[in-house]
Amino acid sequence: MIAAYLISVLLIVLTLLFFVHRKWENSSYVKTIDLIPGPPKQFFVGNALALPKETNEILQTIHSKWVKQYGKIFRVWLGLRPFVMTSSAVLIEKMMTSNTFIDKKDAYSILTPWLGEGLLLASGNKWKKNRRLLTPAFHFQILDNFFEVFNKNADILCEQLIKANTSIQGDSVEEIDVFPYLKRCALDIICEAAMGIQVNAQLEDSEYIRNVQRISEIVVERFFSFGHFMPDWMYECTTSGREHKKILKQIHDFTSKVIRERKVEIALEDEILPEEDTSEVSNRSKKRRAFLDLMLLANINGVELSDLEIRNEVDTFMFEGHDTTASALVWFLYCMAINPKHQALVQEELNEVFGGSDRPCTIEDTTKLKYLECCIKESLRLYPAVPIISRYISEDFELGGYKIPVGASVVIEIYALHRNDEYFPEPDVFNPERFQTNESIGRHAFAFLPFSAGSRNCIGQRFAMFEEKVLASSLLRRFKFSYDVAKHGPPKANADLVLKPRDGMPLQIVSYLQ
Repeated sequence: MIAAYLISVLLIVLTLLFFVHRKWENSSYVKTIDLIPGPPKQFFVGNALALPKETNEILQTIHSKWVKQYGKIFRVWLGLRPFVMTSSAVLIEKMMTSNTFIDKKDAYSILTPWLGEGLLLASGNKWKKNRRLLTPAFHFQILDNFFEVFNKNADILCEQLIKANTSIQGDSVEEIDVFPYLKRCALDIICEAAMGIQVNAQLEDSEYIRNVQRISEIVVERFFSFGHFMPDWMYECTTSGREHKKILKQIHDFTSKVIRERKVEIALEDEILPEEDTSEVSNRSKKRRAFLDLMLLANINGVELSDLEIRNEVDTFMFEGHDTTASALVWFLYCMAINPKHQALVQEELNEVFGGSDRPCTIEDTTKLKYLECCIKESLRLYPAVPIISRYISEDFELGGYKIPVGASVVIEIYALHRNDEYFPEPDVFNPERFQTNESIGRHAFAFLPFSAGSRNCIGQRFAMFEEKVLASSLLRRFKFSYDVAKHGPPKANADLVLKPRDGMPLQIVSYLQ
């Protein structure tokens, strides 16, 4: 009796779902989206089941298989959410130069509990105000002050690799997974740059660093699971959601505590400093200031920023400033390791600039490292730290001959764009010379987007490039890197929020200091 009743209820529910779905399918919204070519979708789940479970295989499906099959613009349904994908520089330029479509909305919503309305997720006037406020913090002269932080942590990184490369018996070990070392180094740098604190992640354990790394993992797990489609209150009822909530509180408490302490310290500086001591004022103006300090000083000077807004920006810097840098560096080292000819040319350039010295790298040095910069750019082309970015369509928009209705998202396929042979002949070949000035002439301005483009480009791109140049120059002055392709095969790239090697990056390291 009960079984028959339950079956009847189930049949009624399924019938209702069928008719609701049918009405949805016949709506002008869905019909408009489905005029765009794309893989056949299934009842309610769209194309979700057509995507492989492994994120490295998702990368190949979306950025290679479907691009070849459906062309420069196609649509994908994830459940009832439509995403219009494009890897055409012409279409991307149209999208990215529009001042209308600057919001990210749904695609990044799972980051909101952590980052709030920081620069990454803010929209409209709030984003414009904060972007205007924070842009001076990345001025050339201010970034020069961070070279001490870059060099100090580069030295620690090299020391840690030397220790890891030496067995108890004093012999060199076969190979090292360099990725964890790069992540800890990047975390140390961004902690000091963003908050003005030293957590020494490269030398000792840190609860805050553990929490930042774990929350990043949980966010990625949610992104590729059913939890992505749950509202936050429902997700928090799951095991993963409860862990997410607990760790998030610890991260927010830590950041808030740092903000409170820096407020007090800055207030004391103003009290202690005599008004007539102009030399001291001058020295203080030249003092290296963390991004947090610059926001607090702006607040003192009349810019209204609440503690919550400041915390959101600091958390955003932490999120964006460690994973992306570590990812960029690990793929750069891999490209050097499998291309010894180019590695030798970089080392030759380093010898010309530094004369065999291990002295700190200055901002003036970075302007001379032309070939190193070409190699960094070429590794970013092949392995962009952020393989896709998304924009929310807030009003009907024509793209590539198709109407994109309000509510859809356009996804910029940076990974596929960078391997488009229309812009980069022999796209799978590592060829740094393609970024030399004479080779770049005539290439579409939106063909290379490692830091996005348009008004919402990465505010920290100069900071990131300086950091990568300092770390790369320090590593390649001290070590020669190689990778055993016969043993490991090409590394698999996981297309998480950031492009990472799925199984780490085991490299053979020979120290020039031995």
